[in-house]
Amino acid sequence: MPERDVASWNSMIRGFANIGQYEEALALFRDMEISVFRPNTLTLLSTLSACASHGALEAGAWIHSYVNNNDLNRDGSLDSSLIDMYSKCGDIAKAIQIFEESPKRDLFTWTSIICGLAMHGHGKKALCYFSEMNESQVSPDEVTMVGVLSACAHVGLIEQRRRYFQSMEKVFGLVSRLSIMVVWLIFLAEWVV
Repeated sequence: MPERDVASWNSMIRGFANIGQYEEALALFRDMEISVFRPNTLTLLSTLSACASHGALEAGAWIHSYVNNNDLNRDGSLDSSLIDMYSKCGDIAKAIQIFEESPKRDLFTWTSIICGLAMHGHGKKALCYFSEMNESQVSPDEVTMVGVLSACAHVGLIEQRRRYFQSMEKVFGLVSRLSIMVVWLIFLAEWVV
């Protein structure tokens, strides 16, 4: 490409990440970082997503340092992506730390920490965060509820899982979508066996 700008770098990085070529996406980020163009929030979101999908903890931690060193997350807009990346790369303690220090606790940060904890088998802690989320008057979405139902499964809370499932439409106004139904079917299969 003869003429590059931030948008073209972002398109290439996101494109490689979207087709599963994470190493290429990360290599492009490194090339961009040493070029005359500075990564922006979109660049960082795509690159952190690539790290999360690839399990590239070291690269993700380096990008996190880059973000901190260049003061690129003052508003907390990258927090949910950082939480997601650390969770998927296996460092749930760092994900919790970022969540606890986050100035912006919105649906995405809450969902990222709840799903991350559920994924790592910390069901009770995930459910504690879900209670805090409700107390702070942030409404869950379907992804949050998949995390909550998974958290219940990890700690064997069958009746509580049933109540959360039933409350989705009655309390939270969520229609049971396919992903929720799949989680529920898995639960029923586990219960029957």
